[in-house]
Amino acid sequence: MKRKTFFTLLVIVGLLVPLYGIPSERNRDTWQQPEKVMDAIGVGPGMVIGEAGAGKGYFTFKLARRVGPSGKIYANDIDDDALDTIRERIEDEDIGNIVTVRGEVEDPLFPEGQLDMVFMCYVLHDVSRPEAFLKNLKPYLKPGATLVILERDPGKYSSAAGHFWHKEKLLRVVKSSGYKLVRLETFLSRDNLYILEPE
Repeated sequence: MKRKTFFTLLVIVGLLVPLYGIPSERNRDTWQQPEKVMDAIGVGPGMVIGEAGAGKGYFTFKLARRVGPSGKIYANDIDDDALDTIRERIEDEDIGNIVTVRGEVEDPLFPEGQLDMVFMCYVLHDVSRPEAFLKNLKPYLKPGATLVILERDPGKYSSAAGHFWHKEKLLRVVKSSGYKLVRLETFLSRDNLYILEPE
């Protein structure tokens, strides 16, 4: 590729990212505030967390750093390519506290009774049978463990309307799945944090 053509492509990408919101990790950090999110939901050293729908690992590696070598992150997905991306980074960075888990559509297949928390970011609205999925999480939680759902709020971010759920619908679904809302955090500009416990 000629240098001029390559430079032109870089300029185009640089224009498209802010214009269309094509995600980059640094850009996403500014509005999703992952460190503040982890503070709010109580992620700390030694915790064992199941991340349902981890994707390519945006939160996975941040959670792993926070729980430290005495903790563990089970990164679940049904997308093999996404899990391969996580595994490659685990190997490249020699990370020892992340385990990838190839789940099923309605069941993440985490280890039973071992999790201090299940964390889901931008997942629930895409699950085909959300009530069944949420119910299947319960056996993996330790007594007193929490389910944390981070979801885009169409009331805050209008471009999310039609894809992401409004708060009222999400709360109806989690209640019908046997969870109670412990706390709702609304400090993010685009998202809400739902901290839940099994009833």
